[in-house]
Amino acid sequence: MLAARALDSLIKVRYGDSLTVVEWHPYSFDNLNINPDDSLRVARYQHNPGQPSLALDGYLEVVMPSDPALYISAFDDAIRNVKSDASYFMLEARGEADSATGRVVITLAADSIASGTAPTLYCVVTEDSLTDALGAAYFRVPTQLVPNRNGQPVSLARGDTLVDTFEFSTAGRRLDMLGAAVFVEDASGTAEHRVLQSATIKRFTMTEEK
Repeated sequence: MLAARALDSLIKVRYGDSLTVVEWHPYSFDNLNINPDDSLRVARYQHNPGQPSLALDGYLEVVMPSDPALYISAFDDAIRNVKSDASYFMLEARGEADSATGRVVITLAADSIASGTAPTLYCVVTEDSLTDALGAAYFRVPTQLVPNRNGQPVSLARGDTLVDTFEFSTAGRRLDMLGAAVFVEDASGTAEHRVLQSATIKRFTMTEEK
């Protein structure tokens, strides 16, 4: 929990919406979860009992310091190092929602894509201020993967642009608490889950029902 709180504090204070964070929770042991159906993610989450491990860009695991006071500086150094790498894509996303439907509008432009890369687009709908059984509040909790949990394969040559809209039901959701994380992952290797680009929607725009 200390590591998760340290990372959350660092993101809020220093990076804001310029950094996308996706937290995977083991399906069988946590009531704030989606089911990633992914043994690697679950194993990394349970790396230390009670302490989630951190994987940047989905595959670069950060070595946790033994002193919790050093968590923030260790995370910050690792994040700065990864952010200095060149990107394969330009990605923009915005969210709209009414009482029936939520829409995530995505614009993805390809730059240079390495041979053998298999880009796959994912969108994680999140909700703020969800509480667990003990009353603790959590933010940006993953609640749904759209269009599905397998993602959408992307086939773009350099200079190509894709514009797409993912829809989901907003029934039972608090519209003013909706957000999303959108990311492109390299699906060519099952052991890495490398993230090629990401974007965060902090809040959805409210619209009239269509």
